[in-house]
Amino acid sequence: MPVLASIDVGSNTLRLLIGRVENNKITRLKCGMAITRLAAGINSTWLLNAENMGKSVSVLKEFACLISEYKVTRIKAVGTSALREAKNSEEFIKRVLSETGIKIDIISGHEEAGLTAMGVLSDAPKAGSSFIIDIGGGSTEWVLCKNSTPVEMGTVPTGVVKLFEHHIKSGLPSKDEIVSLKKEMDIVLAKLKARAGQFIKTDTVFIGTAGTITTIAAIDLGLEKYSHEKIHMHRMPFQKLRDISDRLVLMPPTERKQLRGLEPERADLIIPGILFTIKIMEIFGFKDMLVSDSGLLEGALIRLSANGS
Repeated sequence: MPVLASIDVGSNTLRLLIGRVENNKITRLKCGMAITRLAAGINSTWLLNAENMGKSVSVLKEFACLISEYKVTRIKAVGTSALREAKNSEEFIKRVLSETGIKIDIISGHEEAGLTAMGVLSDAPKAGSSFIIDIGGGSTEWVLCKNSTPVEMGTVPTGVVKLFEHHIKSGLPSKDEIVSLKKEMDIVLAKLKARAGQFIKTDTVFIGTAGTITTIAAIDLGLEKYSHEKIHMHRMPFQKLRDISDRLVLMPPTERKQLRGLEPERADLIIPGILFTIKIMEIFGFKDMLVSDSGLLEGALIRLSANGS
């Protein structure tokens, strides 16, 4: 079987997956991840800032070395919210191609949702009804499934980097900042409920994927080292998320950065991230969340194996 690679050039995180695909099942050979916060400041300038572009290029050079080491035959690199919105995306994409040989394709929010669903459903229990959420740095993708087949999907241009920059001025948010943050979430999710709420049933399985949600799971598990095996398919009751959130909101930033399961670079963004997750569960009435450590990267790899692009 050929060795393939997928890369997610996200608004907050860059991720790499190298593996083989057979019958839509992935054998993981190597994973990579780095937080570069590519979307930082994009709300005010609509530009990717030079420092974070430089960090991202450096990470992608490291990914290119791994791709060469593992003798990868084909690559699919996708750009999401930050690259969809930034005025200077093309400049960044040309620089990455020139310095690393990696060609980034900007995908729409709808395509991102579809690939995320493909990845999640490739490695999840069969369910009559499920609702998949991917909370990213700049956008949030959602997919409604019946009998493990997507029937409705979409994207909202709200993610943890944007929520943080809109409302929180320091590492320890004030009560007023939390109230302001939740108001924006209510507005965003009211629109989502108007579109998707009619499809949510009492037996609908809520599946969360991507960095915010896998980090919440890692905190719950108290992991000193990230473990795909432990995080993937970890089930979290609603009250457990509330308990973790209550602790995080009151925790000084220095203490939060030392918390097991939480990467120090994500210590500020976890506040809007977990509050947004809780709001989603509240508005749709979900009693627990199933955590998937498969998503966009896996979907991109499966798509690449199927049609070569």
